[in-house]
This record gives sequence, C-alpha cells and structure tokens, in this order.
Amino acid sequence: MIMKETNTILSAIITASEKLEGSKLEDSVLKEIEGELTRIANYLEEDEMSAIFFTIIFVLQNQRQSSVSMHDIAEFLDYSFLRILEYRKKIDELEKKNLIHMKEQRNVSPHPENNGYQISGTVMNNVIDNEPIIFMQDEEKTTETVLQELSFIQSNYLEHVMNYSEYTRQLATAERKNSDSEIVKTIKNLFPDDFDTRSILYYLSLCTILDTNLFEEEGREAGKYPIFLRLISPQKKYVRKSALYDDSDILIKKNLLERSYEETDDYRRRRVVMKINFKLSTNGINKIFGNESKLYIKKELEKTEADKTIDALRDFSYAYENDNGGKYTKIYNLRRIEKKYKGLNFFKTLQTVISKEEYRFIVYDVTNDYLSGEKSNLPATLNDIHGHSPSYFSELRAFLDDKHELIEKDFLEVEKSANIENTVVSVTNKILEFLYGENADIYIRSVTGRNIIENEKIKEKELFYSPEVQKQIDMLRESMEQKNLEAMQERLSQKGLPKGVAVLLYGAPGTGKTETVYQLAKQTNHKIFHVDIAESKSMWFGESEKKIKKIFTDYKLLCKDCKNHHENTPILLFNEADALISKRKDIDSGSCAQTENAIQNILLEEMEKLDGIMIATTNLCENMDKAFERRFLFKVKYEKPSLEARENIWRTKLNSLDAEAITKLAEQFDFSGGEIDNIVRKCEMNEIIKGTQPGYEEIVELCKTERLENREERRMGFCS
Repeated sequence: MIMKETNTILSAIITASEKLEGSKLEDSVLKEIEGELTRIANYLEEDEMSAIFFTIIFVLQNQRQSSVSMHDIAEFLDYSFLRILEYRKKIDELEKKNLIHMKEQRNVSPHPENNGYQISGTVMNNVIDNEPIIFMQDEEKTTETVLQELSFIQSNYLEHVMNYSEYTRQLATAERKNSDSEIVKTIKNLFPDDFDTRSILYYLSLCTILDTNLFEEEGREAGKYPIFLRLISPQKKYVRKSALYDDSDILIKKNLLERSYEETDDYRRRRVVMKINFKLSTNGINKIFGNESKLYIKKELEKTEADKTIDALRDFSYAYENDNGGKYTKIYNLRRIEKKYKGLNFFKTLQTVISKEEYRFIVYDVTNDYLSGEKSNLPATLNDIHGHSPSYFSELRAFLDDKHELIEKDFLEVEKSANIENTVVSVTNKILEFLYGENADIYIRSVTGRNIIENEKIKEKELFYSPEVQKQIDMLRESMEQKNLEAMQERLSQKGLPKGVAVLLYGAPGTGKTETVYQLAKQTNHKIFHVDIAESKSMWFGESEKKIKKIFTDYKLLCKDCKNHHENTPILLFNEADALISKRKDIDSGSCAQTENAIQNILLEEMEKLDGIMIATTNLCENMDKAFERRFLFKVKYEKPSLEARENIWRTKLNSLDAEAITKLAEQFDFSGGEIDNIVRKCEMNEIIKGTQPGYEEIVELCKTERLENREERRMGFCS
C-alpha cells in the first residue's frame, strides 16, 4: 500500500485541482477545499482566487506539457469564459510576482487573454520539493524597460498582428500606464497632440539606447525609406517621407533628428545603393533624455568643410537614386540640394565655373562615385540625367571625342574602352582641389613609378665636351641651380616672359646628350620625369593627344609635389624626341598626319605654358619643325668628340692601356662616346669570360666590328 503525503503544497494542489475540475466555482466546492486553498494562498503570499488560478495552471501545464490560456482555465472549471475575465487581474498579480510568465504570445489584439502562461521550472521544483518560494522584489522601471514595453507594441503592429487603430489604442494605453516615466512625459510634452511623431520618437529613443536600428528589413526593399515611417498613419506615410527628405519635417526643423547614409550590398545602374538612416541629433538626445543624455551622446569630432561636402553629395546621390522621375525632377532636386548646401565652397565654386545644371549634375554624380571608391560608368552616368534621349547620344559622343565642356575645362577625364559600355569617367585633380581645398595634396594622386629617376640613384660619370659645348653646359648647370632658377623665373614673370626653361640637346648619336641630362640632374639635385615616347602612342583615335596632355598634367603634379616637400623642380626629359618635334605634315596625307600635327600643337602650347625644366634630345635636328626652334631657350649642339676628347675618354675608360695605344685608338677610330662605351663593355665581358683584359690588337679588332657597313634609313613619326 502506497502512503500519500498529505501535508505538502503539492498534495494541497492535487486535492484542490481534483475538486475544482468541472466545479463551476460553486460555493460548496470552494467551502470543501477551503483549507487547501488557504495553504496554497499563504504559500504564494496571494489570495484564494489567485491560488485557484495557480493551481489550475500547475496541473494543466504538467498534464499537457504546454502553456495555459484563460480559455483553458475556463474549460477546466466548466465555467463561463466571460466570468473568468472578471478575474484577469489575478493573472496579472501572479505574473508581476514572477510566479507565472507569458510563454506564448498567441495574439496581442484584440484578446490578450488568449496568451499562454507557464510556471517556471524553479517555482515548479519549489512546489514539488515542498520548499518555500523565493520572491524577488520588483525592479523599478528604467527608461529602457519603458521603451522596450512600447517597442513590443510597435513590433507587433509591424508584424500585422493589429491594425493601426488598435495600435494607437494600445500605445496610448501604455503611455498612460507609464505616465510617471520621465521620457514619456518629455515626449508627450513636446508633441501632446501628435501621436505619429511621439511614436517615431519612442522608436528612435530605444534605437539610441541600444545603438542599433530596430526591426530592420531585408531584401531589395530594405532601406527604401526609414522603418519608423511604417509606424505612423498609412495615409500620412508618403507625405512624411517627402518632408523628411526635403528637411521640412517638424523633427528636423526642431533639430531633433539628423540623417546619415551607409552603403548596402545592392547595386543599381552599376552603382552601390545607398541607404538613408535617421537618428536623434545631439540636441534631440539632450531634450528627450535629460539628465541621462550623457550616457548616449557619442563624442564626435567637429566636421570639416570636406566632411560636410561629402555628406551633401551623399544626400544628392540618395535623392536621385531613389527617384524614378525624369530629367526635370532630377534638376529640381539638384536645385534643392544646391540651395540647402549653398554655404559650402564646393557647391559655390561649381555653380560659378559650370553654368549648365545638367553638367553640374554629372560632376556631382561622378564625384560621389569617387568618394564611394567606385568608378563611374560613362553611359550609366549620362543615362542618370538624360535617359536614352537624343541628348544622351550627343553628350556621349562629345565625351568620347574629348570635345565636351567638362573635358575641355579639365573637370572630368575619360578612360576609353573598346566596348563603349565599359568606358569610365572620373574626376580630375581640379575637382579634388575644389573638394578638399588646402588639403587636396593628400588626396591627389602622386606621380611615381618607373618614369621617375631619383637623382641619388644616378651614378656619377665624367663627361668630355668641346670648349664651346662645355661653356654652354656650365651656363645651363648654373641656371638649373634651384636658387638661380627661382630668381630667374621670378624676373621673367615680372617682365611677362615665359618662365619655363626648355633645352634642346641635339647632334650625332652616342655623343652624351642623355648622359648630360643625368649628370646635370645629379649635380643640381633634380629628379627626372623620363617620358617614354612609345607610351604616348595609341591605336585609338584621339588617345595619343590625350596621353601627351597627361604627360604635362603629371609633370605639373610632380612639380607641385616636389614644391610641397621642399624639393627642387624636376626635369621633364623627352629622350630621342625626333618623332615629336619633326616637321609637321600635310593634313591631306591622312588621319595619321592629323594626329601627329595635333600632338605637336599640344606640345607647342604646353611649352609656352611651361613652369619648370624641359629637356629634349634628338639626333636629327635638321628635321625639326621651325615652330619648336624659338621655344627652346638653350640649344646645345653635340659634335663628334675631337681627337683630344677621344683620348680623354679612352684613357678614363681603359686606364690599363699605355699613352701610345690610347692615341692610336683615338686617331684610327672616329668614335663617339657611346661607341667607345660599347668597346669598353666588350672588354669587360672578355675579362669575365677569359680571365684577362684584351690587349691592344684585340681591342682594335673589336673596334673594327663596332659600326655597320650599311645603315638603314631611319623612319620618323608614329605611323609606318
């Protein structure tokens, strides 16, 4: 026989539940289990009716292994559900003391009594083990818990658990319930008659505390408009959206809100889609949170002019990327943005130098892509403003032909592709100077790489000249000393004369023209920007001209960079410039002649504007166009070395030979310095291979094979 424990709380619950099932809460039944109910009530520190609800939930939860609703309780008692609703506050009291908790949110509106309740495992074990329950004192509500309570209602509305009318009713009830909360009082005082605005502020206040955006959406619709706009009246949502974007919304006017932008993973028209966010401003946090505001205000560095301009360009980009209107709508938005940010130098400057609004639109668009680390696709950029209208094709053609105003004024540059759809447009250094002002040099690309020859890397060599050439080289060297160069340029500028120093070194090959440039750079501490003539050629019509322009653009950039770093003015070296400075051709001889003539015109124009040092070397001076002659300030002719000079070169290069052998070599072979260098190199190779220096007779044999018997005629220019 199994003995029953009769003096435990569990036994009291079992006995009471057996009598309560189907009892309809009749007085006779309640009288019969009065003792058990009293024991349970005392155990729970509640009244008898609360003890009844606890008992039923305990039993049904264990029987069904699920949560228990008020409908379940009514069914257990075989009692009218409406009568049970009279005791709903008893459920609230049990929940407040954490004896039960809401396990399942089956429905928030209009019947919260459908929700499922459950006794926690700890309380369940206390009852089974006949141990006293430890009651925790209710924590005082904080700003966060109040906002979490309001947010719970908002989340259910967003999940379509209730309609807008029920949402407003429940949120207003929660406001009344938390009327002592400082944040509720503050927001209601700010907007006593504007429910939608209060709803937005409750949402943004909790976002501020949690430092995140709540209820974020996913997919292509994500970020299309702020999520909190779904919390307001459906009839006012789109009007409110427009007000937020054109800064006419009450929250922005009162400086309670500010906007920010962030990139998404989505692309539209080959561009990253920007997402707009709104958050409480510093002023908004101070007003709403009061004494607690210091907990949530992030200390931010004061924004620079460039930072404000970048934000403005993102504002511009977002406005048109999310607007499906035509050209006139985009121009309207452009005017709105320019008016809004009229105090920023970038916008003021562009409105001064670019009169056409659609051109400014393109520059803003490309600049914003640059700031986002993206390349601007030219067709897509033009499509943004023109669509596929006739003006789209005329503008595209102007860009591709380098005849567009934005190209000619050096605001944009185009990187062409065989496939027009892959053609890229980008901002120039001029736009970066407008954007970053005095800090532009940090962002402007520097000219570095294999075309830059640092003077410290040049090996010092002794060169031998005729007395006439030596005199000119000495004068040139003194002119290139930085102190003398700057004084000379200042004097020339005052007299309205060109400031640049252009030098032509011409004469027979191998006479030391190029090496002279290197040694001058070494002696006067100048770096060299060496132009590879072959790199200035292109198969694309118009590209060669563009490359020549870029050479001078890069040289100016290098000059500026050297000046900023207190370095001497660099030398622009066109080595073997025959193809560039030869006589211009008849334009009737074909497009190739037109291209070469166009290149020469650019070169002549840039030489007039030169503000540095340019040196060109050529072997064929007699073929030089007359227009170049007057533009070279120094013209140094290199003759074949004299007998004395040849002896000096042989003696310097091959000091193992005696004086007689050196004189014989100099007399027998009318070599240039370059040709003597070739013989010396062969001697060095011979020593490495055979282990001994070649003797005089061997050197003579090497000299006999240095020159070709029949030289081919040299072709000039870019065309074959």
